[in-house]
Amino acid sequence: MQTLRTFEATARHGSMARAATELNLTDSAVSHQLRRLEGDLGYDLFEKAGRGIRLTDAGQLFYKTVAKALQDILSTAVMLSEQPLAGGRLDIACPPMFASAWLAKNVADFSERHPTVECHIRLIENHLVPETADVDLGIMFGQGGWPNRWSARLADVDITPVCSPVLFQRLEYATPDAGALKNCLLLHRDDGAEWRRWLSECGHGDVFDRARHLYCSDLGIAIDLALNGVGFALASETLTRNDIRQGRLIRPFGFSIDAFGGWYVVAHLHSLERAGPRLFLHWLLAAFGQDDMIDTLPALD
Repeated sequence: MQTLRTFEATARHGSMARAATELNLTDSAVSHQLRRLEGDLGYDLFEKAGRGIRLTDAGQLFYKTVAKALQDILSTAVMLSEQPLAGGRLDIACPPMFASAWLAKNVADFSERHPTVECHIRLIENHLVPETADVDLGIMFGQGGWPNRWSARLADVDITPVCSPVLFQRLEYATPDAGALKNCLLLHRDDGAEWRRWLSECGHGDVFDRARHLYCSDLGIAIDLALNGVGFALASETLTRNDIRQGRLIRPFGFSIDAFGGWYVVAHLHSLERAGPRLFLHWLLAAFGQDDMIDTLPALD
């Protein structure tokens, strides 16, 4: 670790002398550590440039990796040092569809990792999430751009029909054919516009008026109905991933449409001064493969 810190400081300053001053080492100690590192790696990291030194091509590549790794280590160390203070209440707001389809299936992992954080999940309408003042974090579907909030996109949203494998087998399709949906119950979370668009864009616009319909006030209810073999729901991979992996739902058709938005997490800036919300954000962003967004969090004082 010390050798990597010495390399990072030398590369950043472009000077062994300045690196030695920063790290409270002698010039010879810095030189010795760098020679040993180059020997272990089998290639030169620095080359002479006038009276100073500069990174070689290999050194530049190595520096990018080392600098990020050291920053990640430092950030994690800060988080761990604050964990004793991270206990207490963490208020999270989200629409019912996200709570039932994703959060309920995954939040136990966060609680096991951080038992001192007491999560309170509040279900509210999607459009009210960023306006709710007395919560730390919110998760919502939208298009981004909320003033005075930190936010990060978790996932893009494309939607496609899902149903239970039992229902699909009962229909006895030789091959998946969207035209056969005329004999099925279509589950809606809106006025039917999404199903109309999906059917139209896949070339079966006439199916909508021939099919049966059931309308729900929330997508989570539509997904639950699909899980129970009632009909077909239009849903994203984000909200159905666990059920598809476990074989409770299938996506019989290869065609999807853009839902014109994505899932976002939003946070009040003052909440990000506490370790609890930051721990949850680290966990949530990692769960969605958005680890790079951790770097956009405001620095702790």
